[in-house]
Amino acid sequence: MIEVSVVTGDEELVRRFRGGEQKAFDELYERYAPRLKRLIVYSIGDADEAEDVLHDVFMRVFLHIDSFNTDMVFSSWIYRIAVNCCKNFRKKHVHDRLTVGGEQMDAVNSPEGSPEELYLKEEDMREFHLAVDALKEKFRTVFLLRFDHGMQYSQISSILDCPERTAKWRMRKAVEKIVDRLKTRNVV
Repeated sequence: MIEVSVVTGDEELVRRFRGGEQKAFDELYERYAPRLKRLIVYSIGDADEAEDVLHDVFMRVFLHIDSFNTDMVFSSWIYRIAVNCCKNFRKKHVHDRLTVGGEQMDAVNSPEGSPEELYLKEEDMREFHLAVDALKEKFRTVFLLRFDHGMQYSQISSILDCPERTAKWRMRKAVEKIVDRLKTRNVV
């Protein structure tokens, strides 16, 4: 006999948690914490502070779970909370950032190539992260949700509470600005 595991939907987990099942909230945390932390690290540029922001996101979810409409998409709701927490953090903590994700977001993991080639790849990625970090918040957020999290524009527009065409326009502008910066730095 083959055992089939059934994946419970987010909205059902919300219903169960509201009904007093703590494990349902734990499962939501397990599903979303890694993805949200990555978004937060990229957004605020500080891996250590990202833990605090992530904690704030889940505290807000916990405290306001009753306001979530289970006919809506939970992922859009929680991402909107995360984006707002990142905005709040940046307003409170203005500081210099060298890269989007710091050392933890280093994309050069391959041991292949000469030390010179690895250095050039590392420099290119550093420039890319700096270009993303230099974007205005509205462009950076769309870029990260689309590029890093692979979200559809319909979901991005729901998270950011803007029309889908606005999300697409912001993405196009973000890419243009990144490419322009990389061209001026002779990366592309």
